[in-house]
Amino acid sequence: MTQKIAPFLFCILFTFGTIQKSLAWGATGHALVAEIAFNLLDDSTKKIVKYYLGNMTIEEAANWMDNERSNSYYNFMRPWHYINIDKGEQYTASAERNILSVLHSAIIELRGYKTNDLSKKEIKNRLEIIFHLIGDLHQPLHNGYSIDKGGNTIQVTSPYVSGNLHGVWDGQILDYKKLTLDSCMNYYNSMQKRDIDEYKKINELKWMYQSRSYLDQVYSFENNYLDKKYIDHNFEVIKKQIVIGGIRLACVLKEIFNPEVVSKG
Repeated sequence: MTQKIAPFLFCILFTFGTIQKSLAWGATGHALVAEIAFNLLDDSTKKIVKYYLGNMTIEEAANWMDNERSNSYYNFMRPWHYINIDKGEQYTASAERNILSVLHSAIIELRGYKTNDLSKKEIKNRLEIIFHLIGDLHQPLHNGYSIDKGGNTIQVTSPYVSGNLHGVWDGQILDYKKLTLDSCMNYYNSMQKRDIDEYKKINELKWMYQSRSYLDQVYSFENNYLDKKYIDHNFEVIKKQIVIGGIRLACVLKEIFNPEVVSKG
């Protein structure tokens, strides 16, 4: 996947077909991914990232793509939040811009930011995209099925959450269970080193398939009813995915901006 994104903010707006509503993790979840990443980063990398973000906080960077959804100027970004692959099918690369192709291109462009004449504004924009889409990619329904638009057309009922399945996974479960940064870092500290090392390998396609591996579990309910067992069990999946997203965001930022890593490259 070598598709170039540039120019990001000055491209012609295209008319897309039916566009699903996709707001992975909500503001809380996206902020947690960024905060976990910064808890795992060295000071040198954090300083450089903050320089390019300027007055924007990491939490704002992580939510920028969602916050701009009400701005019609950025309608061209709507399909960038997700990819739909039918059950049993495999990903096939195409010219269509989706979460995989856009995230991959943003990472590639930032890897060469010192030599490819990216302006500070352009670097900030790629950072906003990476912060957000790494979060999106780890919400299983952002890599879901076209038949229900990633769970958006499935209405569920429960004493604890309500609405469509996608929205429940985006934020309602983690808000109901009150997921915190401390809880996420405690989970990280309980992980095996070999697992963390495996998660750190940068491969967006594998990340997508790892996220999709939870889809059977996502749909493990009857009569569109989500009981407490479902909520409790899948809260652990959501927490794990947010932590893994934070690990991978930190790894990408360190590879691109850490002076020691860059000099070795």
